[in-house]
Amino acid sequence: MKYIIDTLKYLKSNLLLLPALAVAVLAFSAIFDYSAAETIINSFSQGNVTNSFTAWLRLFLPINVSDWFTCIFSIVAYILLVIDTAFIHSMVDKHVRFGSKSFRSIMSSFSINFIYSVITLVLLIIGTSVAAVLFTAIMKTTALSAPYLFIAGLAICLVISYVLTFVFAHFFLWLPCAEVTGFRMSEALYSSYALARTVRWKIFAMLAITLTVDLVITVPVAIFLGEIVSLIVSSCAFGCSFLFVVVASYIIYADVEGIEREDLRKY
Repeated sequence: MKYIIDTLKYLKSNLLLLPALAVAVLAFSAIFDYSAAETIINSFSQGNVTNSFTAWLRLFLPINVSDWFTCIFSIVAYILLVIDTAFIHSMVDKHVRFGSKSFRSIMSSFSINFIYSVITLVLLIIGTSVAAVLFTAIMKTTALSAPYLFIAGLAICLVISYVLTFVFAHFFLWLPCAEVTGFRMSEALYSSYALARTVRWKIFAMLAITLTVDLVITVPVAIFLGEIVSLIVSSCAFGCSFLFVVVASYIIYADVEGIEREDLRKY
């Protein structure tokens, strides 16, 4: 809970990150295929749990493939998230290390953050896409095996998600490590892995709690309140989580590395 509290305190102290939150919320509104979720939920209400492979895949994929327009909007959304990530880390870095809290101070490290943000998001998209295919196969198989066995499929997918989250926790400090140290990609990866291993369970707990909160908020809304409300609520939930996780990576890195936080000084 320490890292959750520290990150929330930091977010409260730096309201200049509100534009980054707005960008994240806007981006997430274009990424997920909410119509696929609505289709599956409607079929459940009619007693049909054997939705097509395509329906499940559209639900799990980290990109909206409903048509060409949604695909383009999803690509634009990820470009915005890359820029947003670079902006957030640049601002937090200057604020934490030097006490500077302004938009002008971020440009000196924006380019390196942008490059590493692109690499990070590409790897995450690839990883989540592979996971989406696996989840789809699980859901299709369990739904066809026996009535209501799809619940077991959802449980399996959830367990796998937490396992993948634990793996991701080991590399969670890569971006701030590369930014602060200036190491090459492989060096920063190894160094961040070594640092994260010392606090991997704390990082995992923070990420798992964040994921759980998102699911608890969005799933009931999607089931009971429909596509439009689901779009608004889930976009806000995942946008807030995105900002929280990106900021947390730097706050945790500063704590593990023993960086003296200038943002906490009282002048």
